[in-house]
Amino acid sequence: MRWSAVLGYGVGYGLALSVLFTVGVFVGAAVSRDFLLNDYPPAVQRRYGRPRSARGRRVATLFGVFVWAVCGLPLMVAAMTGLHGALDGGLTFLPAAVCAALVFATLTLWDLVVLDWIIFAGLRPRLLVLPGTEGMADYGDLCFHLIAALKGSPLIIVVGLLTGGIATAIV
Repeated sequence: MRWSAVLGYGVGYGLALSVLFTVGVFVGAAVSRDFLLNDYPPAVQRRYGRPRSARGRRVATLFGVFVWAVCGLPLMVAAMTGLHGALDGGLTFLPAAVCAALVFATLTLWDLVVLDWIIFAGLRPRLLVLPGTEGMADYGDLCFHLIAALKGSPLIIVVGLLTGGIATAIV
């Protein structure tokens, strides 16, 4: 077993998905600033004072389709296909599951560190600041983003197990 190949495919494809995810966030925000309203700190949501717009809901749906169906699924298939060829005995459950979990873990860490902490909380580009909430200290609440990432982290295992099962059933 070449675990270096599993690590390389998992992190490599995870980084590719992370970059596409970031592009999707900025494009989505350019079309509708409130499309990720539910991902903002509660105090920011309260000051913004209105629910996500119909346009924001449409953009959020398109963002989900873009990230998961247009980017995520093909990248995961490519990772599994490449890994299958890189492993001497072909693709088995454990390497497939670990690779898929690494793809999702990489995206989760990227989202937390790069998007949430560095860009959103630190640099705070105007495009990601909701109208009427400019200058709020709550944008810099690093704990809020860490807790959100931790709440979503069990999905890393779920994605790994499901993908590992599906990939080995197909090959």
